[in-house]
Amino acid sequence: MYPKILHNLSVPLLLSVAGLAVMVPTVHAQAYLSGTYTCVKVEIAGKARACSAPSIELNSDGSYEILAERGTYAIVGGRWLVLSTSKNHGKARLDGSKEIIFEFVSGGKKSTITYRQKYQRPPAWVSS
Repeated sequence: MYPKILHNLSVPLLLSVAGLAVMVPTVHAQAYLSGTYTCVKVEIAGKARACSAPSIELNSDGSYEILAERGTYAIVGGRWLVLSTSKNHGKARLDGSKEIIFEFVSGGKKSTITYRQKYQRPPAWVSS
């Protein structure tokens, strides 16, 4: 009796998961996101703290660097940044093309780290 009920419940669940996988595209690199992102704001339990997080370098080939950590990144659903090898950072929300916002719980406290893309002059830019 239970195996038939479990089978009947599992089929719609599997179809739903398969549907979500098709509906939420994953993109492995975005040229407009490439650049250096520096920490601009840290909040722990709603209180602002000094920002000492290391910079994140996103490359147009889909790779990233944070200190000695290297890996690849993917954009999921057009608004989530997922770092491949990062166990501490998890996924981050993209706020436009200039900010990356990590939200997580650490020590039982909700924490947020916001990174902003550092402005870089175009290669052919000449000052007069």
